[in-house]
Amino acid sequence: MSVERGSGLRFALATALAVLAAGGAVIASASGAPARSAAARGGLALTPALIERTAAPGAGGTVTVANHSAEPLHVTVAVRPWRQARDGRVSPDRRRTLSGVALGATAFTLAPGAQRNVAVAARSAAALYGALEVIGLPRDADTRNGLVLGYRLVAGLRLDPAAPRLRLKAAAVRAVRGELVLPVANRGNTVVPVTGSADFKGALGTRSTSIRAMRIVPGKTVDLALSATRALPAGVYRARIVLEQGERRTTLMRNVRVRR
Repeated sequence: MSVERGSGLRFALATALAVLAAGGAVIASASGAPARSAAARGGLALTPALIERTAAPGAGGTVTVANHSAEPLHVTVAVRPWRQARDGRVSPDRRRTLSGVALGATAFTLAPGAQRNVAVAARSAAALYGALEVIGLPRDADTRNGLVLGYRLVAGLRLDPAAPRLRLKAAAVRAVRGELVLPVANRGNTVVPVTGSADFKGALGTRSTSIRAMRIVPGKTVDLALSATRALPAGVYRARIVLEQGERRTTLMRNVRVRR
């Protein structure tokens, strides 16, 4: 990945997502188990990969940024909200910051072999989900010519609500790139994974499928994959879809037409 800055100066960013899972970063992981800490070998490191606490004023923790490179790095730290694609993948929204989180430091320089602890603290008891984005560049990057190597690390931040509110809103089933999907919006305040099953009843019988567990950012809509269209003969089906989130179970009935 490269980004342009200044007059003709180009930075190459070695990017590492601190917590990865099928379908996206920490927010999309169904298990919630922290992955290995983000580190660019011989460069910048960030630990832990995930901070998760119950939301409350002051709740958070401390992350450690370490410089394993051979030169001083100017480091910036920001808290970003998640952007979530319809397929569930997430990425930090680099145009915005989360005002509900205070950082102990937002910019500093690390000498080779040095590290710094940065405090992360919630300003209120509101539930909040986002990413810590850490970027490290050589101190004299603006005056260098040619390609300059920098580092971008991303860790997850989950401040879970003390009183989770589970509320999903589903639309009609539609076909997207060879798959039948159910658009589901998270109207609640938690990222408790959504899973479930679907039964498609047609003239030739019933086909049953499972819904892969997916975390949906509050306020976002994700297309939950139900079945590949090629797995169903063309025709009209009555679909019985069961969505499960925590202890809540919702049953939906949808009419579905499969075309060839």
